[in-house]
Amino acid sequence: MLGAVIKRSISSIVTLMVGVVVFLSIPSQIVIIDSEGLSSVDARTVPYLITSLIIIISLIMIISESVKIRKEQTDTLEDKSSEQTNYVRVFLAFLAITLWIIALPYIGFNIATILLVASVMVIIGNCRWWQIALLSLILSVPINYLLANVLRVYLPSGSIFG
Repeated sequence: MLGAVIKRSISSIVTLMVGVVVFLSIPSQIVIIDSEGLSSVDARTVPYLITSLIIIISLIMIISESVKIRKEQTDTLEDKSSEQTNYVRVFLAFLAITLWIIALPYIGFNIATILLVASVMVIIGNCRWWQIALLSLILSVPINYLLANVLRVYLPSGSIFG
C-alpha cells in the first residue's frame, strides 16, 4: 500500500519537500532589519504563510490519496467477499452429483465421473472447452486406476456396456 501511495502522490511529495526546504531556508534568505518592534509582521511573514500553506495542502493531498487507496482496497475486498452466492449453481452442482450417483451403475465409473466433472465445471463457468475435457480425463482415469487397481475397490463398469 505504501508503494501505491508514493506512486500516486509523487507530485504532492515533491511539493511537500520543496515547501519544507523553502520554509527552512527563509531565515537565511530574508534578513530582518530591527525596526524597534513596531509591528509583529515583517518580511518573513508572507513567505512563512505561503510555504506553510504549501506544506499543509501537500500533506492533505497525500493523506487523502492514502485514504482513497485504502477505501479502494477495502471496497474490492468487500466486493469479493460480499458476492452473493448463486444458489442456482449450488443446486445444479448437487443435482449433478445426484445424477452421477444414479447414472453410476448404468454407464460405469469412468464415463459417469467424466460427465460429473465436466458438468460441474460448466456450472461453475469461466472454463474453456479444452480445460473441461482435460481436467475431466485427468481426474477420472487416475482415480479409476487408484481405486480399482491399487486399493482393489469394486467400481461399476456399467450395465449398458457389459
